[in-house]
Amino acid sequence: MTPEAQPPARPALPREFPLADGEGAVAIAASRHLDAPVVGSHIDLFLGPDSAAAHDRDARVARAYRLPLAAFAADAPIAGSYEAVALEPHRSEYLTLDSPRELSDGRGRVEPILRESGRALVRGSMFEAFWGRWRARGVRIDAARWSIELLRMNDES
Repeated sequence: MTPEAQPPARPALPREFPLADGEGAVAIAASRHLDAPVVGSHIDLFLGPDSAAAHDRDARVARAYRLPLAAFAADAPIAGSYEAVALEPHRSEYLTLDSPRELSDGRGRVEPILRESGRALVRGSMFEAFWGRWRARGVRIDAARWSIELLRMNDES
């Protein structure tokens, strides 16, 4: 490929929380990604800055994980432990998505099922996120795979 035929380089990603280690307020979102070529239908779980709405919609500021469809019911997580795949950082738009949309290039359809504010702790190969009565705990298995546990916290806590 000649230099003039190469696509433009992506700008460097800001390595700020939650893409980098830290603790604080986050936006938490999940979407059903239907009819995705190659990988099939699944859930995308996102953790991003709590100021997501203020970001450029195309800014890649959200951590993203691919979970099986079994991880969520209609609009809430299903408690359990799931193997997940870490994805490249996603656009802030996914943190505030409020209606279904078709993805470009025949990549399927996304339907938002969760949009919450919460808190998270991110440390290297693990994260914990809390919202409402839910907690997500992720631990890296290898370069791409994670184990993510979705837990409903006790009403007494």
